[in-house]
Amino acid sequence: MLDQDKVDRVALAAASAALARAGVTRVFSEPVIDSTGHQALRITIVLNDATAGRVTGSDALDALVEIETKLIENGEERQPIVEYATEEELKQSGDPES
Repeated sequence: MLDQDKVDRVALAAASAALARAGVTRVFSEPVIDSTGHQALRITIVLNDATAGRVTGSDALDALVEIETKLIENGEERQPIVEYATEEELKQSGDPES
C-alpha cells in the first residue's frame, strides 16, 4: 500500500497524461471503504475552470484506466474511485482541499 503523497504523485502524472487538454491542476486522494467493504482510494482530479468542459467520456475512462494501471505498477492494491471537480466547485462545496 502506497502512502498518500505517492498515490497523489502517481495519480497526478497519470491524469495529466490522459487529460492533457483539460488542464489538470492538481490531484488529491483519501482512503475510503467501497460499497463492498473493501479499502479503496477516493481520487479527486481538479481541472482548470476554463477547460474542464473539454473532458469527454472517453477521456474520463482513459484517465481511470491510466490511474489504476500506474497505481498497480507501483504496488497499490486499493481500487481507485475517481471524481472530478474544478477549483470553483471545490470552493463552493466547502471542500477542505480547496
